Amino acid sequence: MTLEQQRAALAFKHVQSVGKDHQDTYGSMAQKLPALIRSAGLCQALHFVKSRKKPALDTLLSHLAEQLRRTDQGITSGDSLCKTAREAELSKYLWLTREALATVGWYSRLSRAEWGVLTDNKEMS
Repeated sequence: MTLEQQRAALAFKHVQSVGKDHQDTYGSMAQKLPALIRSAGLCQALHFVKSRKKPALDTLLSHLAEQLRRTDQGITSGDSLCKTAREAELSKYLWLTREALATVGWYSRLSRAEWGVLTDNKEMS
């Protein structure tokens, strides 16, 4: 199984586990997060999501952390992901950014495909 297939399979499992009451918030942020990471940087984007203090967004951070744990066993939760990004050396920070962008893309696509969620929290008709 390729790395991209691993990302996709775990993202699909995660998306399937999100409760109906959290799908709009989770999916909307998953679709906004790639642009936020590119414009603000990984650390700021992660802390922005964390600052919203919504269960659906905590879940999204936890899911992203589980994806990134594949190569950094120090990442055990959304909080530790934020800490790792905040304290990383430049080369590791750049790697985390690339990996986060590749991973969150799957959550964005799957939330749209599985739930019909758009970035403005309105379902597709």
